Amino acid sequence: MPERHHVTMILLGLCLGAGTACGGSPAVTDTAAVPVRDPGIERSPGPRQSATPGATPGTGSPGSAAPVPEGFKRIGGPANGVTVAVPEEWVALDLTKDDLDKGLKSSGLSGPTLEQAKKSLQTLVDNNGIWASDTDSVKTSRNGFPTNLNAFCQAGRQISTEQLLRETRSQLEQLNAKVIETGKVRIGSREVARLVYSFETDGVNVRGTQYYVPVEDRTCIVTLSTDTGGKQELFDRIGETIRPV
Repeated sequence: MPERHHVTMILLGLCLGAGTACGGSPAVTDTAAVPVRDPGIERSPGPRQSATPGATPGTGSPGSAAPVPEGFKRIGGPANGVTVAVPEEWVALDLTKDDLDKGLKSSGLSGPTLEQAKKSLQTLVDNNGIWASDTDSVKTSRNGFPTNLNAFCQAGRQISTEQLLRETRSQLEQLNAKVIETGKVRIGSREVARLVYSFETDGVNVRGTQYYVPVEDRTCIVTLSTDTGGKQELFDRIGETIRPV
């Protein structure tokens, strides 16, 4: 079962834009969240498996990088254990080497929100994670919430996608998150757990999409979060580029 202290990292996207949104909530600060769905439930719409030119689901070596879509850039690498492509204009931090303070300031955060982000991201730093943010979204969000991504790999025995889904769904629901859809998708040659959920904190409704990518000795977790509508297609396109390394 995923370790509970990792839930805070998985829910980082819920905390970064709202300043005090997670600071006073024991449910978020004391637990670690991971999502799921019953494997038989049908999903619609799912990730567009052919959206990335040249990518064929179910083929290629497990660690091979997917082609980067036009207008995107690849972030992450061997030190992080995972790579993913995000839009070129997003600010990205490799938390194994980049300056956290400088990176967060360039993402458009300031004041209490900046301090909350630094506190939350420290756990991600400890796990060699990556973080990326759409700087323009801070200005357009009525809550000052940055549409963002966080990713890291967690060491441990590999478990089935079905078991992962059951356990993580239970944890999310304990945090009063609403699980919108869950299921298995194929990214490259791997079967991956994907779920979409929403979570309300201090009046801010955040929609998240998570991917759990199993590797022999670890699971890589990628979380995308926003408080703005119309981002699901983008999140699914980003998800198609995830590769453990």
